[in-house]
Amino acid sequence: MKLRKTSRSWANFNVEQLKKLFQPSSRQAAWVLCAQAYFFFSYAFVYTFGLPRVLLYINDALNVLIFVFALYERKTTAKYTSLIIGLMVLYCSFGAVGGILNAEKPLALIWGYRNIVRYFMYFYTCIVFLKKSDLDIVLRVVSAVFWMSVPLCAAEKFLVQYPEGTIVGDMVGGVFWNFSGSNLPLNVVICLYMILITSRYFDKEITTRFFVITLAAATFMAATAELKVYFAEMVIILVAALIGKKLSLRSMVVLILGAVALMAASSYFILLNAGNSTTYANSYSLQGYLDYATRDTGYDGTGDLNRFTGIGTVADIIFHNEPLSLLFGIGLGNADYTNFFSTSFYSQHYSLHYQWFHAIWMFIENGYVGVILYIAIIVIAWCACSKYIPIGRTRTMVQVTCILMVVFFFYNITLRMEPTGYLLMLIMSIPYIYAMNSSINQRNTNTRKAIR
Repeated sequence: MKLRKTSRSWANFNVEQLKKLFQPSSRQAAWVLCAQAYFFFSYAFVYTFGLPRVLLYINDALNVLIFVFALYERKTTAKYTSLIIGLMVLYCSFGAVGGILNAEKPLALIWGYRNIVRYFMYFYTCIVFLKKSDLDIVLRVVSAVFWMSVPLCAAEKFLVQYPEGTIVGDMVGGVFWNFSGSNLPLNVVICLYMILITSRYFDKEITTRFFVITLAAATFMAATAELKVYFAEMVIILVAALIGKKLSLRSMVVLILGAVALMAASSYFILLNAGNSTTYANSYSLQGYLDYATRDTGYDGTGDLNRFTGIGTVADIIFHNEPLSLLFGIGLGNADYTNFFSTSFYSQHYSLHYQWFHAIWMFIENGYVGVILYIAIIVIAWCACSKYIPIGRTRTMVQVTCILMVVFFFYNITLRMEPTGYLLMLIMSIPYIYAMNSSINQRNTNTRKAIR
């Protein structure tokens, strides 16, 4: 009887602990967090578990629903968000200019707005409803996904048989699996968790042993998913975490472990992914990276666009350096495609693979004006961190994430994908959530003083 009572009380304790760990700050916050969970795992539902693809469009319905709730709340955010939301409105306004100049079809314009504006809507919703405690819930989920993905990446890499010609790394994503680009959400999870762990290590909240294990797990997953950008990301994360820290034994340990991890990762990448190729190893050197990033033969070596020179190539061979096209592009949505329609631009130029790179895609549709405004939005969020978030782990996480968002913008389409785009917008909203929370707390304090 005592054993049964002990087991029952232990189970009750665990349930209560879980409730505390995942308790939203309000009913509205619960809606936002449930929506975020659905956005995050919707690709897994459809592609990993084979559920109907129509479930992906529930993302849009949920996003619109919680945005309407946020508008109905009528919470004043202008004091803190007027600049960044003003830039978002400007981006949306200029998005139509290229479409008007090129007589864009209304359906393409609507779809183009849908693909970009949905993230701006979610950004606003997060600011209105979320509190600091809700952010901890999101990061706990990210932590769980990180560790769940370690054995799953091993299984997806070594146990699954893929059709001949499949780029296996693109299919490996841990929790996210069985669709091309599975490694993109995995990459975001790795980055966010490594930022948190590195910050916690400097704050002496975790041991060197746990830090090493986490770094090894991240490197292993990056290798199985063939995430070449991992090398640059780790340098950014480790250097950013060191900024403002006094030189200490832990700082030296991080630098040494970081260097060892990068060298080990390079060797492991080659061992795991080279296969019969005799030239694969050449990519893992500074000169190899530079050659790969700027080669004239494009990303896949067959004449498509290169992620770092693609904008210049489009300006020359497609826009012919025509000023209006360079400034405003061909119109938001005019280079888009879906399962039920594709634009004439996509039908003509899809082989250039511009749709693999967010910056090139945005330049085609919105020109230099759109690209500059979009980057400015991220930069303003980065600056807001110093203004609204106290020095510490959260500020470091958001600022490093903003830097990585600029990397993602040029490197791939992470910012356009639903599992990652919504999550990164939530992270980017954190300084404004802090500002709103501080404002509410200040008003409550002033009210109590007045009553006294």
